[in-house]
Amino acid sequence: MLAPMPSRPQPIADGLDPQLRSLGFQPVQRDRRGIVQYARRPNRFLTEWVHDDGRDLLFTWEFDLGEFCAEAGWQIGAAETSFQILYPQLDVQIARDIEAVTVEVQRLETRLNRLDLADPAL
Repeated sequence: MLAPMPSRPQPIADGLDPQLRSLGFQPVQRDRRGIVQYARRPNRFLTEWVHDDGRDLLFTWEFDLGEFCAEAGWQIGAAETSFQILYPQLDVQIARDIEAVTVEVQRLETRLNRLDLADPAL
């Protein structure tokens, strides 16, 4: 008989977990390779992810573009909102420290805050 899965994934015990939590990241799952995945939701459309394998961190994000557009009264293509996710072409591998995470969060949010769909330079 298999042991039940814990309700929360256990973080890698070295002090990074409380630091990630202080930025608003919460552990959401541990995959079969032992990588702990943390999520932070600055708003209802944007999710920032940190994947911790105990050696390095992988930072990525996703923006629910379909739901955002539907709520704004816009549509994409045939108005299918499911699976219309905006995300980076490449994830960022960073050092396993809170400063590196903070830099990536700030870099992403600065870039998104500067996005102007009416910008003639686009």
